[in-house]
Amino acid sequence: MSFQITRAKDSDLSLMQRFFYQTVTTYGSKIFTKSEIKIYSRLATNKIYWQKKFKEYFIYNAKWNGEIVGSFSMDKTGSIEFIFVHMEYHGKGIANQLYDKLEEIARENNIKILTTPINLLTKSFFEKQDFEIIKNSVNVVGGEEVVTYSGVKKLKS
Repeated sequence: MSFQITRAKDSDLSLMQRFFYQTVTTYGSKIFTKSEIKIYSRLATNKIYWQKKFKEYFIYNAKWNGEIVGSFSMDKTGSIEFIFVHMEYHGKGIANQLYDKLEEIARENNIKILTTPINLLTKSFFEKQDFEIIKNSVNVVGGEEVVTYSGVKKLKS
């Protein structure tokens, strides 16, 4: 499968909004609460939000046949906001190639440490990328334990 990874630009806006919305509403049900899905769905349609993100963050998209099939977002401090791959394209190495590009961008911008929130579905991916997984907290919510994780990776020069 041949796809291109390029930095998001204004001409990608409608594709990015659709991709983000689809990802949040389908895949998101496995990792987000209903209220988070509602919030993220609204963000997906917010043109100003995305235009600002394109300028202030490193957002790169993997495209195949003109459609976005994967994306990542990282701020200028090395905080990874997301790495998403469209559900129909899981298992094709897109996430790994996006991550390789993310590290390349981090090194080019002298970012030494990467951080990211991690959930049970992304934990094994980040472990394979040599992130240290940190168990943040256990809160009792409605009688259930909620465990949150974050990942940290020091980049080698």
